[in-house]
Amino acid sequence: MKISEEKFNYIYDTYLQELFNVAYGYTKNIDDSNDIVHNAFVKFLKCNSDFKTDNDIKFFLIRVVINESLDLLKSYYKRRVVKSDEFLLTIPDQNNDDSLDEIANTVSVLPEKYKTVIILHYYNLMKVKDIAITLKISETAVKKRLERARKLLKDIIERKLKWLKINYLN
Repeated sequence: MKISEEKFNYIYDTYLQELFNVAYGYTKNIDDSNDIVHNAFVKFLKCNSDFKTDNDIKFFLIRVVINESLDLLKSYYKRRVVKSDEFLLTIPDQNNDDSLDEIANTVSVLPEKYKTVIILHYYNLMKVKDIAITLKISETAVKKRLERARKLLKDIIERKLKWLKINYLN
């Protein structure tokens, strides 16, 4: 696929922040997220596919970012090395409100298939239809995963609150 420099710059400027948010939702590390987004754009440039619309490009890039993020998290190095600043998850470009940190930490412990739909839907504000296209699953499956993820989040938060209440009273 040949792409003009002008078109690439438009795509880069349009999707950079969204792709970074997806990567950061997985890695919780700014440097790793930047590397992942960079790799996604390199793969896009090397890709031989002809994309019909900008949305096709967007979905391709998001899928690459998700796969790169999962690969990094599964890597031997990432499993063995834990940096002290990675214990707390902060959402970029937002204040350091403890409740936001707690929600982000709770989302980070969800199974991958639930974490993915939550990140795409709530962090990136993607519609169910767009998530379905990106993940190559049905809209019904996306809705079900969102429903199950919300229930898991609710259960986790309720358990935490119950634990805090018990410990606070003792």
